[in-house]
Amino acid sequence: MMPDQANDLRKLVLQSGRGGLHDAPPPKLIVVAGGKGGVGTTTVAVNLAVALARDGRRTVLVDADFAGPDCASLCRIDERYGAADVLAGRRTVHEVLQLGPGGIQVLPATRGLTDPADCTPQAQERMLTQLEALGPHADVVLLDAGSGSGRVMRAFWEAADLVLLVTHPDTVAVMDAYAAVKLICQDQTPRAPIYCIANCAPDEIAAADVHERLDRACRRFLGMQLSSAGFLPFDPCVPRAAAEQQPFLINAPEGAASIGIDRLATEVARLLDAESPLHIHFDPRALTPRE
Repeated sequence: MMPDQANDLRKLVLQSGRGGLHDAPPPKLIVVAGGKGGVGTTTVAVNLAVALARDGRRTVLVDADFAGPDCASLCRIDERYGAADVLAGRRTVHEVLQLGPGGIQVLPATRGLTDPADCTPQAQERMLTQLEALGPHADVVLLDAGSGSGRVMRAFWEAADLVLLVTHPDTVAVMDAYAAVKLICQDQTPRAPIYCIANCAPDEIAAADVHERLDRACRRFLGMQLSSAGFLPFDPCVPRAAAEQQPFLINAPEGAASIGIDRLATEVARLLDAESPLHIHFDPRALTPRE
């Protein structure tokens, strides 16, 4: 049954690429990123994808964290081919998609890009175009962008409908999160709104403090607003699920982290369904010298 579902998916993608089902709108693109490694970007991306799928959203998870691709491990899938091959033109998206946990489809990263030429603007455009073509059978493409800040990351942020910035409550993580926004958005305000997620926060007060610090810095030095998507509490179920190579939402559905990810999925769905999407307010007159 599962291989048949994967085959049906590939047939649909092929059909859309040949002009069939062309009236379907492109899926919404959500980029999940972090200011540094170790803040749980991949964990959030994988479990959010599963939560959205459980809510009836046809969800594709893309691992674009080439420095530390872990989606395949958490989803127990083969990573022989993946996003790096799509960027290089060796494979198409439909050739490397695999069925993952909870009914999601997964595009693994493969370990590293062997040639800088794989990341040319043309390669990036090719991959994004193929992801847009998934519209006939996907509602959401959720892209795990890791903690990179190069030109590939900028292309993903610019194409996104929504950016989720993952950080920890500690000062260094918050500073790194701000630095990531500054590097990616230094030339122009992004098209998509940016929402921060305080991962492993002890409570709502700590999460609100994280958001306030980030938003204050972004307003003062970048002239842009950064909103809050809430927080995920520390939960010992998370590392246990990772050790068993499972999303914690499946491994411990009643745990505190699972409750938090369900809450996040509800908020994300609300934002995606909004008839008038929230836009970032940008006032150049409010800019002060950058830090």
